[in-house]
Amino acid sequence: MGSFKDICFTPAEFANIAKVDRYKVQILENQGILKITKRKIGNVDRKMIMLEDMQDYFKTLRSISLGRQGDQISTLVAPSSDTVIEDPIELVATATLFAPGKPKHKCQMFYNVKGGTGKSTLTAQYIMRAAMMGYRVLAIDLDGQGHLTVNLDVLDAHERPTIYDVLINDLPITEAIMNVAPGLDLIPANLGLCNIEIPLNNKTRREYRLSEALSKIVDQYDLIVADTNPAASILNGSMLVAADLVNVVCATNPLSFHGMSLVMATIEQMEQEFRRTLSIRIIPNMYDNREVISQEVLGELRAQFPDFCANTVVNRSADLNEATKRRTTVWDVNSKGVAAHDINQLTEELLLN
Repeated sequence: MGSFKDICFTPAEFANIAKVDRYKVQILENQGILKITKRKIGNVDRKMIMLEDMQDYFKTLRSISLGRQGDQISTLVAPSSDTVIEDPIELVATATLFAPGKPKHKCQMFYNVKGGTGKSTLTAQYIMRAAMMGYRVLAIDLDGQGHLTVNLDVLDAHERPTIYDVLINDLPITEAIMNVAPGLDLIPANLGLCNIEIPLNNKTRREYRLSEALSKIVDQYDLIVADTNPAASILNGSMLVAADLVNVVCATNPLSFHGMSLVMATIEQMEQEFRRTLSIRIIPNMYDNREVISQEVLGELRAQFPDFCANTVVNRSADLNEATKRRTTVWDVNSKGVAAHDINQLTEELLLN
């Protein structure tokens, strides 16, 4: 059973993910912008692009100067098809229109006080997709159930330090960080984290301890993403203080929608108490267009929270469950499936908009 760190892509899959003209993938390799490796798949040697090579490609995109306006990259005018391209800048410009720049919100959290909304699954897919794009990512599991930790193929979390040791026992945060894949680090969670509320409540500056700990390593990462526990807890409040963007995952069912008023009230109360203004995205999840109730809940979300509702809707898909079981991305399960498309759209929206 392969995990995310072992993932690789065919040239066609890479072209789809990177939004590259598939007929120019070979030219990118010839010019040294992309590395393609022959790998034995079954009994056949196939051309594959390894995870680290995909990451290097996206890093190259961000390092090549194509004409910058702030953090936005403008593409050059493509030459005619018979033009011999030698300049790597022109080559990349003609191969793709997709050059993701710096994430708009560096510190993010996935949040809901209700369980069962698919929050941990979306968090895992999001951070793996961000890592595929060459960003240096730190994931933080703040849920004692450790679902994000398991999603990232860490099965010995009971032996590892967690954010409990950082906030309560004053462990340096660098000692709680482990690498799980190229470009992707994790602060794992285990059941011991369920006991953090009372000791954290007794600490001075309890709401600021997490943000102060993160401030020591924030410059080492392009993106920091936390998966929170399903409660209005002090630990989640600490993450609200630290975050720039709150991604509220709402399953498109009546009970999840009913709890949205509590979630938004909790965030508003925190903003008033700490005099902060947070960016908020409400992510409709587990949508099924065959169900009238899903359609009604999605309509109500967009009607009641028009300023916060994400454009991306994540459809119910067996691919997400299969990816969770295999502890990998949906692209490893079905790169052309609905789930891969949804996670791709969601990642671009949360990273760049």
